[in-house]
Parts: sequence; C-alpha cells; structure tokens
Amino acid sequence: MERHPYRPGLSGIVATETEISQIQNGLTYRGYPIEELASGAAFIEVAYLLLHGELPSHEQLADFQTLLIETGSLPQPVMAAVQAIPPHIDMMEVIRSGVSLLAHFDPQMEYGVFQSEVSNAQYLLAMLPQLISYRYHQVRGSRLIEPNFHHSYAGSFWYMLKGDEPSQLEEEAFNAALIINADYGLSPSTFAARVVTSTGSPLYSAVCSAIGSINGQLHCSCGTGVLDVLQEAMQSGNAEEWVCQEITKGRRVLGFENSHHKPRDPRSAVLKSYCVQLADALGQNEMENTADTIEEIMGKIQKVHPRVEWYASRLLHYLGFEPELFTPIFSVSRLVGWVAHIVEQGENNHLYQPLSRYVGMDQRKYKPLPLRS
Repeated sequence: MERHPYRPGLSGIVATETEISQIQNGLTYRGYPIEELASGAAFIEVAYLLLHGELPSHEQLADFQTLLIETGSLPQPVMAAVQAIPPHIDMMEVIRSGVSLLAHFDPQMEYGVFQSEVSNAQYLLAMLPQLISYRYHQVRGSRLIEPNFHHSYAGSFWYMLKGDEPSQLEEEAFNAALIINADYGLSPSTFAARVVTSTGSPLYSAVCSAIGSINGQLHCSCGTGVLDVLQEAMQSGNAEEWVCQEITKGRRVLGFENSHHKPRDPRSAVLKSYCVQLADALGQNEMENTADTIEEIMGKIQKVHPRVEWYASRLLHYLGFEPELFTPIFSVSRLVGWVAHIVEQGENNHLYQPLSRYVGMDQRKYKPLPLRS
C-alpha cells in the first residue's frame, strides 16, 4: 500500500474538524436542524449563531442589529471605484474588487491591523448588500436605493435590490434561502477561505479567495443555467421526451449531480416547499411541473439527485431576481459561514500543506548551449 495515496480533489479526505455545521444526517448549524431555522428564525439570528456559537437573546439580537444599522452607507471612494469599472464586467468580479476595497475603510482596522474577525463580518454584512445594490442599479442607470433598516435583514436586502416591499410569502422565502445557504461544511469556497487563513493572512484576503471560488462554474454559478434548461424543456412541448433525448445524446443536464453515489442535498426539501408555494401564487406552475418531470426522469434513468441550485435558481426566479444576481445573493448568505470558519481556523490553526505526486520527466542532465562563434 502506498504511504501517501493520491485522492484527486482531496475527495474523501478529512482536512479539519469543525463545530459549525455537519451534513451527514441532514444539515445542522451548530446542532440546530436547518429545517427548523429556515421556518422559524430570521437570517440575522442564524448569522449570530454561526458567528458567536449560540442563538442570541433579545438583547443580543437588538445590539447586533443596531451595529449593522450604525455601520452607515457604502464609503464614497468605494462607490467611485465601482463606478469606474466597465459595465460589462461580471458582477462577482466587481464584488471581489469591492470587498477588497472595503477592507481599507473597515472601522475595526487600526494601524493597519484588523482587531476582530467577527466585527469585520458585521461590517461586511452591512456593506455587501449595499455594494451589490449599488452596482446593480449603477449599471442600469436606474435610481439608487438607500438602505432601509426598518425591515428584517432579508427585507432590507430585498428593498435595496428592488425598491418595493416584499409580500409575507416573498420575504419568508427569501429569508429561508439566505439561511439554508449560509454554510455547507467544507465546500470549495469555505476550504479556500480556511487555506488562506491558515497562512496567517487577514480576513479580507480569505473572503476574497472565497468569492473567487464561488464564481467558478463548478461551484454555484451554473445555477443560472438551470433556467435555460427549464425554458428549453418547456419550449419543446414535452419535457419527458426532451430530457430523455438529452440523456441519450450524452449531454449533461445542468442542476444535477454528476454521480449517483451522492445523496440528496438536505437543503432541497426546504427550497422545494417554497418553490411550490411561489409557483402557485404567481401562476408559474408550468415551470414547476416541468422541473418535477425532469427530476423524476433523471432519478429513474441516471440515478442522480438535483443539486441545490436546481431549486434555488427557481426560487430566486419566482421572486423576480435576474440570474446575474443569483450568485451575488448567495455570497451574502455564505459570508457568515466563511467568517465562522475563518475564526475557527484561527483558533486552532494548522497550515494546509498537502503533498503532490510528481509525474513528469525522469531526472535529466542539463547541457549548456554551445557558445556562439
């Protein structure tokens, strides 16, 4: 047996121990089932839970919310820098640059040193929705919307993006979507954040690396392609026939796992419930029925389950958000998970230094070039 077995992508390797979340028996955050949190808690409560380890009391929650309100508006220099970025640049690229710039205006930085990762997280929780909203409206030439902190966190984020009041169902669904995406074990973006943190680099560097990771097509950006799949299946007039043809042609149906060995995502049931409610309320039953048909056929023939974006992209579509906002919204949700892991990594740090296996040329002798005459 090899002394150092090779596991591509570190698959199956336990790289760290964590108290933040687990997905072996359903998704839980610090022991609380995600279904209970999504149905009964506000996102800001879950953010506090992930960052501080326990759910907040009424007083702690009020203080946490007050800190977010008192953080203020997006710094003018950051707004100017974002405005200078060409309008065709991908939103996530702008967010990565914006977060990097925000590091220089974080009030928790003194003498070039950050004082508290949790305080940095609170600053970013207040700033990131504003950054996304500012860029979204600036590119469109639409009216910039000032934050309205009289709503819940989910309601305030909604208002900054859309400028109107969500219905009770819309706000509940949006709040649940933020909660269930707040953390998911050692996902690629979370692992990227922990690796950077392990080197002793500050929080903002780790968060920027995580943002770069989630913008990859194999992480969560392919969620926008789910709508294309559904639209194409609906236009075909027969979703069952369409998906069977895709399978026969060997094409990948976006939104599904690439292996039948992977279990069903524990977040699916929560998102599916809200998809059904929203589709019914908005008259989007055709899309929901098409999704059900494709999911059933993929399960029977390919033996694979949907990925979380199969549901999340539909939910955000029903809520009226454009596909370019899907990953930015995800980044706001996942921010608290990243910071929780960054803090945990720092408390019991170990530098990530995996081995590599050399498969190149055998050792060769160097021959100097002959001197020119």
